[in-house]
Amino acid sequence: MALVKHYNIAKCLSHIQRKRLYHAPPQLSNPALLNEKMNRSVIMTFNNPRYLNAMSPEMLSLLNSSLKACEENKDNIDMVFLRGTGNVMSSGGDIKMFIEGAKNPKNRERLHKYIDDAYRALYRSKTTSIPNISIMNGLAVGIAAGICFGTNFRVATEKTALMMPETRIGHFCDVSSCYHLSRLDGYYGRYLALCAERSKAEDLKHCGIATHFVPSGRVDDMVHHLTTLESPSVDVIDQELDKFTEALPTDPRLTTSNGISQQEKHQVVEHCFKFDTVEEIIDALEQEGSKFSLSARDKILLGSPSAVKITLELYRRASCLSYTDCLLLERKLWSIDMDAPDFVEGCMSMLEKRSPVWFQQQLDQVDLKVDIHTKRFDAAEPLEPIDLRV
Repeated sequence: MALVKHYNIAKCLSHIQRKRLYHAPPQLSNPALLNEKMNRSVIMTFNNPRYLNAMSPEMLSLLNSSLKACEENKDNIDMVFLRGTGNVMSSGGDIKMFIEGAKNPKNRERLHKYIDDAYRALYRSKTTSIPNISIMNGLAVGIAAGICFGTNFRVATEKTALMMPETRIGHFCDVSSCYHLSRLDGYYGRYLALCAERSKAEDLKHCGIATHFVPSGRVDDMVHHLTTLESPSVDVIDQELDKFTEALPTDPRLTTSNGISQQEKHQVVEHCFKFDTVEEIIDALEQEGSKFSLSARDKILLGSPSAVKITLELYRRASCLSYTDCLLLERKLWSIDMDAPDFVEGCMSMLEKRSPVWFQQQLDQVDLKVDIHTKRFDAAEPLEPIDLRV
């Protein structure tokens, strides 16, 4: 549930007239989540522009209840859109709230509710019977990326930048990523997570995360057109989306492949990330020796040693678990991770704009059996699972 630090951006609201969702939660004067009803479609817009649409507790609570309201009224709703205000989808979680919840026991209950709301929203966006479309225009980080993973259609633009940077704040990669990314071909999800890689439109389209590429200037027209469809099936929506899809232009700004082709990158990733320990992956990258491989190695080593090991073990286990079981496992691990020194240190270092000092600074200081299997996964196993349907 990672994040990008808070920065001011211009407030740029959609020009589409906003209407209240039928039976949706009451709207506030400046709601963190905007619900628009257009014909038989609902457009949910993350609306925290001052902080790059970071997921505040209010926003997550509204998102969860709004998704629930849609499902309860599915006979009246044909489609759900998820997008962000302005030129960013969402920068992820609220770093100050993470710190307050992890450091102060008095705020722990509030942090638990925040995480519960996040996982229930993830569950609903993935399991809903209503076709849904995520518009990944601009940053899509952490929880926003997790929500996008579970939607039927994932639209990228030339402005898209998706990232799972959790290991850089001393945390494992969560928000359903263990289910979705562990199932990408050629261990590509391991690469994205362990390297905290920033992926752009070409990268996302090539690996299968993005289903369509639509120039940002055509997104509003696309949304308007889709909302005029009458009871469309998923196949019909796909066909109509294709009318706005364009071929990816040859532009180095649309990829982070570090000077090699997508095919070459995927070959290196499949060869080097197939191993089940971080040390073996590091060795393989060093032996491969290309500029791309050495850059990937360096990116892994920037993360918390314990966080990258937890993430790899989580992805390894998740590859044979159901979606629900993946969410429940991640949520249990969250309860353990709140007390981990690297999580607080990672969040504080980001807030203070300094390099983190990890509790265990080298990979060989993190014992896979004791520190990962026993203290994390075995400790999480007996914890009471949350009810995702609340």
